[in-house]
Amino acid sequence: MEDIFKSQNVMEDIKDAKKNRQPWVGKDVIRTLSDFFSYKDFETLLNQTGIWTPGRLQVLLDNKPIPQNDLFPAQQNISVDGTALNTTILKDAMKRGSSIVLNDIAGLSAGVLKIREALTTWTKGKLECNLYYSQKDHQAFPIHFDVHDVFAIQIDGKKHWQVFDQYAEYPINHPHFTNSRYMNPENVHGAPLLDVLFEPGDFLYIPSGFLHHASCREGRSLHLSFGLVEMLGMDVISHAFENAVKTEFFRTPLNTILREKDPVDFYLRKWAKQMKDLSSNPDFKKRVKSSLENFSYRANQLDLGSEEKE
Repeated sequence: MEDIFKSQNVMEDIKDAKKNRQPWVGKDVIRTLSDFFSYKDFETLLNQTGIWTPGRLQVLLDNKPIPQNDLFPAQQNISVDGTALNTTILKDAMKRGSSIVLNDIAGLSAGVLKIREALTTWTKGKLECNLYYSQKDHQAFPIHFDVHDVFAIQIDGKKHWQVFDQYAEYPINHPHFTNSRYMNPENVHGAPLLDVLFEPGDFLYIPSGFLHHASCREGRSLHLSFGLVEMLGMDVISHAFENAVKTEFFRTPLNTILREKDPVDFYLRKWAKQMKDLSSNPDFKKRVKSSLENFSYRANQLDLGSEEKE
C-alpha cells in the first residue's frame, strides 16, 4: 500500500478526528500530489466523453443543475464521436461559470485508486470518490450535510470551506433527516467550527451530518471528495430479516399469537425472546461478522493475477 501522507502523524490525527466526530483540516499534508492526480488528469477524464452518463456527470450553475436532457440527448441519437454527451452544451455551461461533478471516478484513475486504497486500510468501509470542479463566484451547492463522512483533498486552485456546529447525529437517507431543521440554512448561526482556505495538498475531514459549504473565490478549484459508507446497525437488521423469513414465529399472523390481556406487551415479550435467541445463533453471528469484514470495495475486487501462466 502506498503512503499518501508526508507524515504518519497525519493519519493518526485523522483517525482521532473521526473517532471523536470532529472536523479536521491538514495543510499541505499530501505527499507529491501530482503523483496521484492533477488538473491535466481532470481534463483527460472529461474529454473521454464516451464514458459519461447522466448518473456520473452533473453540471450545476449557481445551485441549479443543467438539465440532463440537455447534456445527454436521447440515447438513440448517438453523436458521430460515439457519445451521447452534448459537448457543445457542456462547453457553454463552463464558459458561464458552471461547476462540474464527476461521480465514482476511482476506477478511472490509478492515482485516485491509490488514495482510496490507503484510506480503506483503516476506515473499514466503502469509499466512493467524486470530483468537483468549480469557478469563481459560482457555487454548486448550498449549505448542506452529507449522510456519510467526507475526506476531501484539494488538487488545483483554492476553495473556501466553512463547517458549522449544527449537525445531525449519524443521519441516513430518510425524510426524518432530509426534511428536518438540520437542512435549513436559516438555522445556521454563530461562528463556524472550521473556516479555512483550501489549497493544493490540503486534506479535510467532515463527519456525517455536519452542515458545511464551499465556494471558489478566485480562478478555478478542483478537489476530490471521498465519501465513506460504513456498515450500520440497520444492516444487521437486514440480516435479521433474512433469518426471520425462515422462522415460523415471524411468519405467524399476530392474531394467532396474541392474547386478550395486554396483547401487544405479550407479543413483544415473545418477539424480544426470539431476537435474543437470534443474537446467539452461530450462523447469524457468522453472517454479521462476514459482512463487517467484507464491507469494502477492496474485498469485492477481482484478483486476476499478475503473473503470466503457461
